[in-house]
Order: sequence, then structure tokens, then C-alpha cells
Amino acid sequence: MNILITGAGSVMGQSIYKALAYHDFGAPLNIHFANSDELGAGRFFALPSAQVVRTPIFPLAAATEYHSHLRQYVKDHDIDIVFSGTQHELSAVALFRDETLKAATLSSKIAGICMDKVVTSEVLSRHGVRVPQTSELTDYLESASIAGPVIIKPNHSSSSRSIYKANNLSDAKKLVSEENIKSEAFLVQEMLTGDEYTCGCYVDRYTKEINHIVFKRTLTPDGATSYGEIVVNDQISEYLTQIGQSLIKEGLDFGHFNVQLIMTESGPVLFEINGRLSSTEASKAHYGYNSCAAFVYNVVMQQPFEHWNIAKSGRFLRYYEELYFK
Repeated sequence: MNILITGAGSVMGQSIYKALAYHDFGAPLNIHFANSDELGAGRFFALPSAQVVRTPIFPLAAATEYHSHLRQYVKDHDIDIVFSGTQHELSAVALFRDETLKAATLSSKIAGICMDKVVTSEVLSRHGVRVPQTSELTDYLESASIAGPVIIKPNHSSSSRSIYKANNLSDAKKLVSEENIKSEAFLVQEMLTGDEYTCGCYVDRYTKEINHIVFKRTLTPDGATSYGEIVVNDQISEYLTQIGQSLIKEGLDFGHFNVQLIMTESGPVLFEINGRLSSTEASKAHYGYNSCAAFVYNVVMQQPFEHWNIAKSGRFLRYYEELYFK
């Protein structure tokens, strides 16, 4: 089986690779681990169950030739499935998925909903899912449509970058001026208080079953999960199912999305959905939730994934290793 993973230099790409290596597919995995430059740690991995056979250099996702390069590489090397290992490549790989159904992403329509945080809020609210009050920053600055403390953050982003807190409209206007924030690219969201959770959710292509795993988490300063602890909570489970069913009504046929939520005093409330795989795929796979393997079964083998064996408890702590060269 020939698998292309992009983002050999990213934590997400490397985590996808490790998750695939966890599962016994009954056939060898030939991994093509792509990156935009030579210095991607994933290019030097060598797990016995998932041999890295090629380490191609790909154009940057924003390059005009990215789509044609991806299509040609898949054709030339008989690639069975493509995994997007970076947020930057998600849109391009999702378009390739629309064309071929040979990529481990959501469709471009559903990925687009998840990547636009204002649209995410509007869509889920329409289906009766509880979401925080959300507004484009330009609208908020004119009308103060959200009372009380707010979060100001980019409408399209990942890894908790460029996030600010403001107590009221006056503070927000001062912050925008001092930080030179481009208002049209940011949104405002009511500030949620409580513990933070990251939740992996997978909708099966054939059964439409929604499986999930929930981690209470601690973040590093750059927005990655440094510590996670499995939590079993009926309220959160029901909430995630409601989100999954809402996205199915919007056209989600199958695939993985990650819900980031706060457990408030009145219940779980998401603050965003990442319509992609994440940097915790290996940790999830270790505890029996392997969405990367599920994609392979749904896309390559064209059958439902029935190997969910999700642990009821467990903790992980992320650490970093180094590669040394002469």
C-alpha cells in the first residue's frame, strides 16, 4: 500500500505517520513522506511497520503549481491515499479529495466550514448546537454585539496563535490599535471559562457511525497539546454526536474532525472545530482511536472501520527528541 503524507517537518505529519504504524493492515505500508524542504524530521523516520520509501520535496501549498505537482506525484507513484500533514495544505488536499476520493480529509465544503470560525458558529447554531456568541471583529467594533469579556483571534488559524483577551469594547479598540490588528481577518467570541478539552471525532463512510475520544488537555505556548488525559463524559459525548450529525446534514460524508471545547458551568461549548487530523493522532491511536487507519479502510479498502477499541482511561505527556547528523 502506497501512502503519501505531507508535512514531514510538522508535528502533525509525524503524528499521522506514527498512528498508521500502530495498525496492522495485513500488508506492508510504503510511506512517501513529503516536505517543502530537506530539513523535515519525518524524512528520517524508520518504523519497521511503515517504511519510509521516498522523501520528495513538494512546493509550498500556496504555490500555483502545488495542485498539478500533487496530482502528478500520485499518478507517477501509484499512491493509494494522501494525508495532509499541515494546516497550510488542507485546502489543496481537500480539493484533490473532491476530485479523486483518494485523500484523508473532509470534503472541501465541510473543511471550509470548519476553517472559517464565524461560518462554523453560524452553521452549528442553525442546527441547534450550542456555540459561543461569535462576530466578525469589524462588526463588533461598530456595535459591541457581545457583552462582557471577549476573545479576539484570527478567523482562519491554527495552534492558538495571535489570540487576545479584552474585557469590553473599549479594551478591544485599544488592543486593535496597539497590536495593529487587521480587523477584517479577526473575529470576536464570548470568553468561555472552564477546563479545555480536545476531542477527536470520526464519521465512518459506510456506517455513518460517529466514534470519538476526549482528552482534557494542557497546551504549550505555541498551541500544541503537551499533556492529555482521557475523559469519559456523557454530556460531552452527546454534544459531539450533535455536532457530527449537524455536519452530516451539511454534507459531511465521512472523515475526521477535531472539536476544541470548554466545559462551562452549564455544559460543553466548543470554541472551534479543526476540520482535519491533528498533532495528537499518535496518542489517540495508542489508546485505540485510530482515525488515520479508519481513513485507509474507508478510502483504500472501501470498507467500514471496525477496529475501534477506545480506552476509558489513560494519559500522555509529549516530549521531543533530536536527530543528529555528521
